[in-house]
Amino acid sequence: MPAEISFINGKAEAAFALKPAWWDVGGEYVLDHVPDSEAMIEAAHLDWEVETQPIYDNDGRHIPGHSTTVRADTGLHLGVMSDSYRVVQNRDAFQFLDSLLKDGVMKYESAGALRGGRTVWALARMPSVDVIADGDEVNRYILWLNSHDGKGALYAIPTSVRVVCANTAALAIRGQQGIKHIGDMSAKLDQAHKLLSQADRQFSDYSEKAKLLAKTRFDREQANQYVEILVPRPEQEGRSSTIHDRKVESIREAFRSERNQLPAIRGTYWSLYNSVTEAIDHGRFFTYKGNRAESRMSSVLMGPGANLKQKAFDLAVEMAVAN
Repeated sequence: MPAEISFINGKAEAAFALKPAWWDVGGEYVLDHVPDSEAMIEAAHLDWEVETQPIYDNDGRHIPGHSTTVRADTGLHLGVMSDSYRVVQNRDAFQFLDSLLKDGVMKYESAGALRGGRTVWALARMPSVDVIADGDEVNRYILWLNSHDGKGALYAIPTSVRVVCANTAALAIRGQQGIKHIGDMSAKLDQAHKLLSQADRQFSDYSEKAKLLAKTRFDREQANQYVEILVPRPEQEGRSSTIHDRKVESIREAFRSERNQLPAIRGTYWSLYNSVTEAIDHGRFFTYKGNRAESRMSSVLMGPGANLKQKAFDLAVEMAVAN
């Protein structure tokens, strides 16, 4: 996977409030309370800064117009940036978020670093809960991403979490607008509030479509077509065929689970879609190199897993509307 939770000196740069992430089997990084920003920074080991250093060519001559970002504590080079780019330190980013959280609208639930600190995230829960069907609710979150590699911005990504199984769905990865690292961040609070307003509309749109899925039933042929589009069978037998079969079986296992056979949603596109998200988030749909737990989170929230879940949702809505 292209992104992993950062481990420094054997410790994950991550922390979670009240309950562990799916990869933290032993609950080592769990806090027994919902923290403020200072406590979250300390618990997630994010109390480090980023420095900028000049760039030189092979002959030792300074390259104007660009600098490199470096972690002050480890010396790790994080990326290259233009002179107009402004580093937003972790503590400053959290203070920026605090100004949005101070009215109690959102609460921190997790935070951490990815890829050695190139990206820092914070997950905040909003108070609203969407009831999709009887016994099936979805919580609203905002996933904040701050980039130190010179390539990104400060992003606010609406993210839903289904209560009964902790399936996640990032609602706006494609075309997401970020707050650029240019100028005074404190002067950009209005832009951040606009992002939150946009997120609220996206949540409402997602909820309406999810309720449509929960009311629309599918037949066997439609279910097979749905899975075939998402996981097309390879033309040749061999390793690719084995991987395909594993992915399909992972979806079937999730579909047979009690969570996706709730009376209110059994046989609906909402059940079918959540079988895919559950297979991706918790099942054997993807395999990961090295410590698979380190890679799963970034995949399901921001990587291949997130992209496929978005495709699965869009396809389910398309088929439900055409039904």
